[in-house]
Amino acid sequence: MNICVVTTRHAPDDDRIYYKEARSLVGRYGHAALVAPGQADLPATWDPRVELHRLPPRRGLAGRLLAVADAVREVRRLRPDVVHFHDLDLVLAVPFLRWLTRSRLVYDVHEAYPQAALISTRIPRPLRPLAARVVEAIEKGLARRCDLLVTADDPTRDSFDRLPVEALTVFNFPRLELFRGDDARLAELRRRYAGRLPLVYQGSMAAERGLFHMVRALRPLVDADPRYLLVLIGLKPGPLRRQAEALAAELGVTDHLEIHAWVPHVEIVDHLRAAHLGLVPLQPNEKFKRNIPIKIFEYMACGLPMVASDVPPIATFVTAAGSGRLFDATRVDALVEAVLALTADEEARRRMGEAGRAAVAGLWNWDRMEERLLEAYARLEAPREER
Repeated sequence: MNICVVTTRHAPDDDRIYYKEARSLVGRYGHAALVAPGQADLPATWDPRVELHRLPPRRGLAGRLLAVADAVREVRRLRPDVVHFHDLDLVLAVPFLRWLTRSRLVYDVHEAYPQAALISTRIPRPLRPLAARVVEAIEKGLARRCDLLVTADDPTRDSFDRLPVEALTVFNFPRLELFRGDDARLAELRRRYAGRLPLVYQGSMAAERGLFHMVRALRPLVDADPRYLLVLIGLKPGPLRRQAEALAAELGVTDHLEIHAWVPHVEIVDHLRAAHLGLVPLQPNEKFKRNIPIKIFEYMACGLPMVASDVPPIATFVTAAGSGRLFDATRVDALVEAVLALTADEEARRRMGEAGRAAVAGLWNWDRMEERLLEAYARLEAPREER
């Protein structure tokens, strides 16, 4: 079976798209095409069975629509049996893919997009409810013409229940082989952080993800213990970063803030292993009441105890594993209190780190999700009724 994985909004080496799903598919089928944007060099460990087809760079709203057209043209040229597409934008391509190809269509839903519209700062606040309804109508209306829907959490999967299409949850659990780390790199990081207490957050940054709460918490934390260092991995240059740096300067904690715009995926593990605590301060909005942040499993895989927001998707896993301490993410003082309490309790940190590692090794890992994904693909190989 010839498979084409398509994204217009993610880098080729995206964790879920490449490291998990594409590598699982080539393990079963021997080859897959990956259509994706980006000009950066591929990692040295790139699997040659994943044949990359790069899309031209596009910018702005018009560029997003042109990228969809670029992707459709490339898929038509490749003529795969299955098109496994990511990103809400590509839902718009479903009618064209149906018309131009005989491919089976798999829509991989990374997050709850209607709920994301409700908190988007790019949409004027009064228009957000309308935007959410429009996104819901377009997504569900076009997703019904797909052959398989893959989501990363159960609430998002449940939102597709009324459609006549199989939908299944493939959790974004870590691929354990990527979390072995590099002992030399770890030793170098530990030398860099000698005498410090690094608090790490890695992933997408935004106010609703608790960015400014973390920076504000630094002032009372440093007052309590000057060894604290906030390490942010994934905060790219731009207005958000400038705001975070300005706030740190205003609070007098610039020397206690370290920002990495990007770290190669295979190196993330060593930054986590070198940390004192992992932070997950996502705010309790409708989006984060559904979506599960992958970072909680990555922290667990590295044996890193965490201080995490007490919202249902996070609390369910952290509580079940006993891998961290929950707090009210709307309150900076609650974040400070939780960090100080865990710093003071070395035995609790050790116990949480071991419990998290055991939970990921035994239950919440990609091996189990790979089986689920490949079983669904086996069903795709069966004859289908024309839609």
